[in-house]
Amino acid sequence: MTRVWYNKSFSFVYNIVQLIKQQDVAKQFYLIVSHTQAHARGLLVADESYVEPSGLVAKAYVDWCLAFCQQHKIDIFVVGKEAETIAQYQDLFRQQGVQVVLVADSDTLKLLEDKSRFTAHLPTEIAVLPETVTIQNLAQFEQAYQDLRSRHDCLSIKPAISIFGLGFRKIDEKGDCLQHILSGEEYIVGLKELRQAMLEQNSFGKLLLMEFLDGDEWSVDCLAIHGQLYAAVQRRKFMAQKGVPRQYIDNNPEIAMMCQQLTTHFKLNAQFNIQFRAGKNGIRLLEINARPSGGMAMSCVAGVNLPYLLLQSCLTSNLPPVTIKVGQYVGEVNIALALNQI
Repeated sequence: MTRVWYNKSFSFVYNIVQLIKQQDVAKQFYLIVSHTQAHARGLLVADESYVEPSGLVAKAYVDWCLAFCQQHKIDIFVVGKEAETIAQYQDLFRQQGVQVVLVADSDTLKLLEDKSRFTAHLPTEIAVLPETVTIQNLAQFEQAYQDLRSRHDCLSIKPAISIFGLGFRKIDEKGDCLQHILSGEEYIVGLKELRQAMLEQNSFGKLLLMEFLDGDEWSVDCLAIHGQLYAAVQRRKFMAQKGVPRQYIDNNPEIAMMCQQLTTHFKLNAQFNIQFRAGKNGIRLLEINARPSGGMAMSCVAGVNLPYLLLQSCLTSNLPPVTIKVGQYVGEVNIALALNQI
């Protein structure tokens, strides 16, 4: 039996473990999950679960991981926390006979995390990004806003480093904060309030000012093997149907091509997610997330068990061809769980 360890990561680990167990009828994989929080959902479904010591970072965390792998006889280590650092010390794990699963090397992981650098480094022939300018003070904002606004009807802003779309805001030139609250509008900031906030600070962390894309969005759940894209499931979100809890398994050829080119260019591996959105000038790449997405389980409904196939790819180079059930609608439901006691 192959012993697989998922260290601290996001809540999708619960779905990952469930999906693997659904298909692993031969009990080929023994799944171990750890987290710093005793009530993390993934611990509930693992074959073994452990609480990680809190506060460990960088090399100290790598040393703890090495000891954990040795103590628990880990064969495959699917990395969540401290992926950039662990990527620098892969040889130490290999010397212990541990296969480390990472989306990319350390430098590439850092690049994908910093959307400002990513925007500057991505060749346009690989994929097209929204027109974007990095700003760090009010003067830069005013200059960039005037320039971009001359070509685009509406602009948006977000942090250069963020997850789950946190911090993203559409810029409203007419409404104010109170109007947005009363109307229940989310992810919107008034231009006047934004300028005032910037005026009160000499500088701030890197922000991306960009054209606002008002079309549909695609979340593509991918599985690759060292730069070779094996499967890419496109989940289309119809933005005009807000509040409708469904997504569509799509097969847009332009998106498929960009996913293929991005995977090859960055030599991506394992499970990751690529986000796209349509605007008046066509489909644009939003970001590459170097991890599975929260909605990954919906993609697996389309006939491709991505986390199970990932583990299979660690054992064999002859994975069977996959058939994605394009054209169906998918969705999620919440379930209640009794959590571990802290």
